[in-house]
Amino acid sequence: MVLKKKLVPINDLTAGMVSASNINFSGVLLLSKDVAITDFAINILKQNYIVDAVEIYSEDEYTDILNVKAKTVKELESTFNNFSSKLQNIFTNISSLKLDDLEELRKFTKRTQEEFKSTGLVIRDIVFYGNKENNIYRHSVNVSALSYILGKWLGLNEDEINSLTYAAVLHDFGKTKLDEYLLNKKIEELTPEEYEKYKTHPILAYHFVQQIPYLDDSVCRGVIMHHERIDGSGYPLGAIDNKIHKFAKIIAIADTFDNITSGRYTDKFTGPFEALKIVQEQSLGKLDNKFCNMFLHQMVNYYMGESVVLSDDRSCKIIQVDINDITNPLLLDENGFVDLKEEKNIYVKRLVV
Repeated sequence: MVLKKKLVPINDLTAGMVSASNINFSGVLLLSKDVAITDFAINILKQNYIVDAVEIYSEDEYTDILNVKAKTVKELESTFNNFSSKLQNIFTNISSLKLDDLEELRKFTKRTQEEFKSTGLVIRDIVFYGNKENNIYRHSVNVSALSYILGKWLGLNEDEINSLTYAAVLHDFGKTKLDEYLLNKKIEELTPEEYEKYKTHPILAYHFVQQIPYLDDSVCRGVIMHHERIDGSGYPLGAIDNKIHKFAKIIAIADTFDNITSGRYTDKFTGPFEALKIVQEQSLGKLDNKFCNMFLHQMVNYYMGESVVLSDDRSCKIIQVDINDITNPLLLDENGFVDLKEEKNIYVKRLVV
């Protein structure tokens, strides 16, 4: 459905109208599309003489528009949880390599790709919800979503995207063959012997994926190499940069980001921008620099205009992000601009649905 829009002069704006387009001033996003216009926003627009009129949704169109974003994200979260349950069943059944069970894997991968096309909503869901239950299956869904999206950003063709998604869905299949106590511990809590057992999960997955008849060999390489690192410090092969398959490099970024947002990477995680910062740090010798740059520049775009809560409980909107100082964005609250570069002890604690 095409929503009706109209231009309304600044002086005729009233709080509650919903913007139908972004309004930028000197590279700064002042008003985001699909958000309710507040008295504060109206005053900012009037004071700066930025525009004469604002495009809004016609009154009969925007009554429910404010609830659409939150509702849609919550619906997507429900879909992701259903995908997680379905994937658990698939992982249990495909060990037999029966054709019917493998067909379910093919159908599942196709369905997930259809769901992942709503890029902004998928990113919002993963950043907001992460993998709170800390299980293999939801993590695999999140990683396959992020891998699919990053693959699209990098310009992979349709066949590559399909194989990449399979590799991402199956990348942690080997963990289902490990003793549960290994998975319930944090990495730093494992003994050296336990860690060596844990590091076999890409190999276990690889040997299984090799037996699936219709999958391209690139899927196997994406699976076995997803813990390899550019400097050779990864496992299980200790491969270096040009020896690591591009699918594995993509999955490694998605895997790292989801682990961070889900709280498994560090106990000192301080919110959604911290996840971007860690990926940026890892791009210097661990993760592929070119792929990370694409990921970070694109992700920043999807953070713009979002509502957040700061560590001091202030509510703000993200206005601008400096990729070179990624944890200290420019924000806007009811009193005006908030520059976290100037408020060093404050950070973005969470996004608000």
